Amino acid sequence: MADWPTLGAEIFARRAHSGQVDKGGAPYTGHLGRVAARARAHAEVLGLPLQHAEWCQQVGWLHDTIEDTGTTADDLLDAGFDPAVVQAVQLLTRPAGKPYLECVAGIIASGDRLAMIVKLSDNEDNLDPARALPLAPPEHGLRYQRSAEMLRVALARLPSTTTARGPRG
Repeated sequence: MADWPTLGAEIFARRAHSGQVDKGGAPYTGHLGRVAARARAHAEVLGLPLQHAEWCQQVGWLHDTIEDTGTTADDLLDAGFDPAVVQAVQLLTRPAGKPYLECVAGIIASGDRLAMIVKLSDNEDNLDPARALPLAPPEHGLRYQRSAEMLRVALARLPSTTTARGPRG
């Protein structure tokens, strides 16, 4: 049986990113689908509840919608996405001019497990040798490697009482 909210995230992302291509010239939605699949797999390996794994997959599909399209957080909420999903997408949205690793540090500081898992999955896809990105500057690979290291350490340190949205109060 299909996970309808996740299918909705895929459809939403495909529409929002229609016509966009990545730095390798491939349709951008390929990246989104791979990030979504990796994020769900990470959540499952971490033993997160099914709901959190589904949210990770949804955030994977939507992680660049606010940053790279005209979509807003309110648009995502109006489309019926859970506030945990929208919060993670907002955390993954890098403000113009803000240094990349500073944004990653902010994601880690938030304690939002969904955002951390999806950012790690995004880094892994960007580092995958099968995904040649000839137009990406070499320093991008270094920052993706550093970001992935930071996120792996942070995820390993999260207490089991951490929820999808951060530490339980």
